[in-house]
Amino acid sequence: MNGGILSPAPFRRGVGRLLAAASLLLASCSSFFQTSVPQREGSLAVPGLSAPVEIVRDTYGIPHITASSDHDLYFAQGFVHAQDRLFPMDLERRLARGELAEIFGENALPADRLFRHLGFAARAPGLFASLPEKTKGIARAYCEGVNAAMESLRAWPVELRLLDAAPRKFTPEDIVAIGLLKSFGLSQWVEEAALYRAWRMLPREMAEDLMPRVSPDSPVVAPAFVAHAPPGISPSVLSDGLASLRRSVGDLPRAGGSNAWAVSGEKSTTGRPLLANDPHILLPCPSLWYENHLVAPGVDVYGVSFPGAPCVVIGHNPEIAWGFTNVMLDDADFFIERVDGERVMFRRKWIPMTKRVEKIRVKGRKEETITVWETPHGPLLSPVLAGSSAALSLRWVGFDGGDPLGALHALNRSRDRKEFLAAVSGFSHPAQNIVYADREGNIGVVTAGRIPVRKGGNGLLPVPGDSGEWEWTGTVPFSGNPRVWNPPEGFVAAANFPPAGNSYGHYISRLYEPPDRGKRIIGMLSEGEKFSVEKFERMQQDVFRPDAARAVSLAVRVARQRERESQGFGDAARILSGWDLRVSGDRTGATLYEVFYEKMIENAFRDDLGEELFEEMTRTSRLLWNAMDRAIDRGDSPFLANKETGYRETLDDLAARSLLDAMAFLTHRLGNVSSTWRWDRLHQVTFEHPFGKKRYLRRWFNIGPHPVPGDGRTVFKEEFRHGTDFTVLVGPSLRQVVPLGFRSMARSVITTGQSGHFFERHYRDQAPLWLSGETHPAWTDPGEIRENTESVLRLTPKEKGRS
Repeated sequence: MNGGILSPAPFRRGVGRLLAAASLLLASCSSFFQTSVPQREGSLAVPGLSAPVEIVRDTYGIPHITASSDHDLYFAQGFVHAQDRLFPMDLERRLARGELAEIFGENALPADRLFRHLGFAARAPGLFASLPEKTKGIARAYCEGVNAAMESLRAWPVELRLLDAAPRKFTPEDIVAIGLLKSFGLSQWVEEAALYRAWRMLPREMAEDLMPRVSPDSPVVAPAFVAHAPPGISPSVLSDGLASLRRSVGDLPRAGGSNAWAVSGEKSTTGRPLLANDPHILLPCPSLWYENHLVAPGVDVYGVSFPGAPCVVIGHNPEIAWGFTNVMLDDADFFIERVDGERVMFRRKWIPMTKRVEKIRVKGRKEETITVWETPHGPLLSPVLAGSSAALSLRWVGFDGGDPLGALHALNRSRDRKEFLAAVSGFSHPAQNIVYADREGNIGVVTAGRIPVRKGGNGLLPVPGDSGEWEWTGTVPFSGNPRVWNPPEGFVAAANFPPAGNSYGHYISRLYEPPDRGKRIIGMLSEGEKFSVEKFERMQQDVFRPDAARAVSLAVRVARQRERESQGFGDAARILSGWDLRVSGDRTGATLYEVFYEKMIENAFRDDLGEELFEEMTRTSRLLWNAMDRAIDRGDSPFLANKETGYRETLDDLAARSLLDAMAFLTHRLGNVSSTWRWDRLHQVTFEHPFGKKRYLRRWFNIGPHPVPGDGRTVFKEEFRHGTDFTVLVGPSLRQVVPLGFRSMARSVITTGQSGHFFERHYRDQAPLWLSGETHPAWTDPGEIRENTESVLRLTPKEKGRS
């Protein structure tokens, strides 16, 4: 799973002078930020409640909310979200609505133009109006709580005051827009954009080598599940200019990975199922997740939520537990449109496009007016695609609406498999593999989300939009989504590998994660021992890379053959041959392997792709890593030919050159003594606040850097991006382990802490646990909550007319 704020470039460019002044202010005036501390104890009368609500915060700052109705429960959840996370909530709302330029100035205009064209805010009123009344009530109650908390604050959060940006009240339409943004961040459109550009500029042999494919040894969630599908044909129409989509909004996260698995009671030390989940997304500060415990008639759910939206996303109640992993569904297609003025050809007929005029407020200058055109497929994105030679529109599942919020509400209250299935059948987007376990002994995985049914093609490349031959004809009914229940192996797992095998009748995706994590998880679950909470936690920390043996074997063989040519080859052979394939912080072999593999990627692909496209693909795509894996397996690649000299290297030549480059890099970076080349000297994580991008504010807002083990393909996924200093970009944003029937033993941890106020203890108090591989108790028992209470706040209804 991947999601959260798409890191906006304006933070890096538009507010430097302001934040420099802020640095001096923060250093000299602690009272400036103490006024931002919300009230968390005592009693507070607020408008909008129907009855009193109790909010007990434990020693980790996690709120345990007890209410007498759903309305008051979601009101209180919105209240605590806004108390602790108002700045990131407002920032994410602005990003979704295309309103960043209002506070960051013209540097934010490219991002605002993109999101105005996508039209999340414009679509939100209609999508909200189409929701069931129950879901509308949930969203309204949540917003009432957010706004009540805003009214109760003595001062805005420090960040908003430094930006001189007072937030307006939250509306249910804001909740819809934020939900669309989060779903869109988990779509595959970014990786497809890089693929389109590569296909257009490369020779056919090279382009075909980069095309994604499912690894033949990849695990499958539900290998025997079968549905029916229409025939498909390969698209042949290409496009330009899609790279500017990423440049419009800075560092876009790709649809990243997650781990989730469960074992039956026969394989558990408790005699009942055991479930684990760790979603891999960006690691900002504060954490994208917020832990909460919600109790009202019919519900007692503990887990994590997204500030800015109600309900628990991942968690457990007394009867069931669940975890999410991204399906990697291809749920977005680009169409090449035939446009004539204000008309577009659709199914061989000219029809009028829908016109929408948007006004963007810009700090420091007059507002900008843009015109957005909508085709039957979706918005025409050409105006935000620099250098585009075609009129491109975007078709995306999320534009069709749905009720994921209502699905989460029902999921939080589900008591058995039947109710669980009824709940997740309404989960329209983003598509997730939901791993399930219940205290009755059932385990399973269900793919939840709308899988498009295409009349032609597979969605990997743009298709003509004029003929009607490439349309979506609908979505797979939920009954046709892949699933598996109580398999004879006694376990289920999902780690971004295919949800179904070749017999499944519908195209889902080819853009899966490499199979390494999934194979390792299944290997560990196949062991004969019984599993405990502690064993599951150790599995989540696993850094063994058996798949790395292929590249290591190549490197050692080549190095030994060429030892006489350079001492570097002898040193490389010694270091790698002694490595145990564990990407631990103290392993020098891991360090050399990681740098060697990155140099293999760079030396093989950079010249042919060119600097810009190489940078694009390494930032947004896993395609180059998959292509290198295939090259090592077969001993050859079309990218081994030097386009300047015409000389064709062998794979051994590439490996030799990359080894020496890696040795030179490490000598320059870490020194001449190879025994000190520990992996944790290179591989570190910083939980970065948006203000922490500025050097003079890092010590207040950022947490880190801290050394961490693992890499992008270990079970303990700590992914770095090529071309950086090996700083972690994506990792386990949450770790959860739940023993069904023994709820008091449940454990969890998020990356940083509950609070978004950098001067509070709960801003960073979970970071030491996360870094050391530990977790904290997920208290749900009233007695345990009382024993670990830090504060109690009682919200009461405010009588009308009283101030």
